[in-house]
Amino acid sequence: MILEILEWCLTPASLRARTSGLLAEQIAIRHRALRCRSAWEGHLQASKAFLSRNLPQGRHVAVLGSGHLHDVDLEYLIERFQRVTLVDIAHPFDVRFRALCSGNRLKLFSGDLSGALHLENPNGPIAVDKQLAQLMQSVDTLVSSCVLTQLALPLLKRWDGHFTNQEIDLCVNRIRKFHLSLLKAHPCGILVTDTARRYGQDAWTPLLADLELPLPSERWIWDIAPSVEHGLRDRGSEQRLVEAFVFRPQV
Repeated sequence: MILEILEWCLTPASLRARTSGLLAEQIAIRHRALRCRSAWEGHLQASKAFLSRNLPQGRHVAVLGSGHLHDVDLEYLIERFQRVTLVDIAHPFDVRFRALCSGNRLKLFSGDLSGALHLENPNGPIAVDKQLAQLMQSVDTLVSSCVLTQLALPLLKRWDGHFTNQEIDLCVNRIRKFHLSLLKAHPCGILVTDTARRYGQDAWTPLLADLELPLPSERWIWDIAPSVEHGLRDRGSEQRLVEAFVFRPQV
């Protein structure tokens, strides 16, 4: 915990990244990945392999929700594309260093992926800022990596007790649909996301039941939290069903 606090203090980030809790969440994920390295290995390799099989060679690719690049092979992207842009609310030191050493081929964009952090209530309009919209329209390939179910977490925490569960749930669904629409409208949109979860041997609980998703190109199980994590010893380990999609608009 002390290391996480120190990392939070030292990581360059906007006020919004800090107050929304997204920076703290990004750092917590890195430390969980270290603790659960062996449990996560299958998921991380499956994600990287899916991208390597489905990324077309091109001029420019953008990765939404890049974080610490756990499930993305950055070297592969740099070899395959002339330019790679990583998009997240904040970028850790190691990623910033790699960008500095990339010969201008790796770019970083800091911004709100959800299009909703500015909202004061669940009924407001959802839209990414103009610079991010222009970036997404300009790239050959747009990748969303394990971020879809996480987009609304800051709002859930901020609005809890201030709005009804129904109002919040409707807004969360709008945020996810908006993100999905950006991928579906792109000439080559790739989505890797968790779609269900379970504890121990319980039945799977859908996470994206309100979204219209096609059959996935691939799916696998992510052992996201062994039973020793976060007091889950009695409930059993937490697993996520991960599904991967490639979207290309119909001509």
